[in-house]
Amino acid sequence: MSATRTSNVLALSFGKGLTSLMALLSAMVMARILSQTELATYRQTLLAYEVALPLLSLGLANGIYYFLPTERQRLRGVVVDGLVMMAGMGLLYAVFIALGGNHLLARRFSNPAIDSTLAYLVPLPLVMLPAGLLASVMVVQNRVNILTTYNVLTNLALAAGIIAACLVWKTPEAMVLAKVGISVLIGAIGIHLMLQALPRDDWRPRWRNMKSMVAYSIPLVLATALGTIALQLDKLIVSAMCRPEEFAVYSNGAMEIPLIGIMTGSIAAVIQPDLRRLAAAGDVAGALALFRQSAEKSAVVLIPVMMFLLVSAEPFVLTLFSARYAGSVLPFRLYLLILPARIVLFGAFMMALGLNRMILYRTVVGLVANLILSIVLVRWLGYIGAIVGTILTIYGLACAWNLAAISRSVGCRWRDIIPFAGLIKLAGVSALAGLFPAVSQRFYSGAPPVIQLLLNAFVYVPALAVLAWVLRIEWLTGEGIRWWNRLIAFWRKA
Repeated sequence: MSATRTSNVLALSFGKGLTSLMALLSAMVMARILSQTELATYRQTLLAYEVALPLLSLGLANGIYYFLPTERQRLRGVVVDGLVMMAGMGLLYAVFIALGGNHLLARRFSNPAIDSTLAYLVPLPLVMLPAGLLASVMVVQNRVNILTTYNVLTNLALAAGIIAACLVWKTPEAMVLAKVGISVLIGAIGIHLMLQALPRDDWRPRWRNMKSMVAYSIPLVLATALGTIALQLDKLIVSAMCRPEEFAVYSNGAMEIPLIGIMTGSIAAVIQPDLRRLAAAGDVAGALALFRQSAEKSAVVLIPVMMFLLVSAEPFVLTLFSARYAGSVLPFRLYLLILPARIVLFGAFMMALGLNRMILYRTVVGLVANLILSIVLVRWLGYIGAIVGTILTIYGLACAWNLAAISRSVGCRWRDIIPFAGLIKLAGVSALAGLFPAVSQRFYSGAPPVIQLLLNAFVYVPALAVLAWVLRIEWLTGEGIRWWNRLIAFWRKA
């Protein structure tokens, strides 16, 4: 990965990392201040909005990655076309709520409290949907540092506002209102920054170009919307089939560790324009090499973290959410098992190859399979069945489909798409290192959860470093040496 790409990934990762840290801090405060029913109300309100968001967004953020890198005459106009359509979709959401959509969702989730909180969200998509194009525009225009600064400052403000509302008023309604008010303000700032990053060329909206963007994005709209539903399907099913208190316990554990979004999201955002350019130029071998390299960069962090958290799940969850949510440990451990499938975003490569319809077909089939499996397993196993159904669908269907589709398009074997041999070695040495804290934590099991977590880390990290060096795991040793050299260079400059 080039130096520019690496610096952009690091900048985006820093912003996403701070965002995730603030989200965890907010969750910790909410778990200790709100009752389980109140926490469920806040989470279900946002869940209903987040599931609708991809459909409302028309997939235009990905469309920007496709159209903007090759546009020469009308960059501002392309973005304005997207802004107009996004604002229109935000208005559509407001109309849906005004016509009683909030009542419908409240009945579906068996929680009348979200009737009013959903209505409070009406202004949010009117501003935040257009602002959702910011990341795509700034990455394509190589303004990643500005984007990172924006993400850091705005997410700090948003998290601080939500936490303050929780501490002062101690109600989910106050927290939703704080989120809406602050989000509208930072969304307006994001739109301003977006337009500032573009040349002052022809800005007038063009209906023909809008139709082209929508035609490209429609498969992505459906795929993204259905993909989001698929990712949130376990929570939707638990919301519909279980009590709000059970949903609160489940939702605290059923979370992807923030590093997934930090690593894979940042890397995908940075390489997607390059994947598109390489694919458009017919250099599929170069695109494949870049994709494999991104898998290695993600895996070298995510796989060791996954193994550590599998061992340390109980002190980790109890540190975050307190002993009230001890039942969240099992969902959290099961969610960790999804992580190897998320070291790369297959969709970024498939979009660059023009496989939008294939993404849609895969998503539809996966969603139906996941829905059937999850409902059956929830009736059999309780709310744990929802995540079991999701895991089976991801590995048994989605991953196999992705590998088959990309291999046919690129003209390679499916096992050449991801560096599987390196992944297996990395997972093996990480699991072996995990045995050390698994044994040692028995000697300090009576300590507070945060102390247990820190002691596990002090045991795991040196064990992993020694084993990687002795067993010559090049991914880990090579990355460790590179980071050490960067630290030395930074220290000398300082």
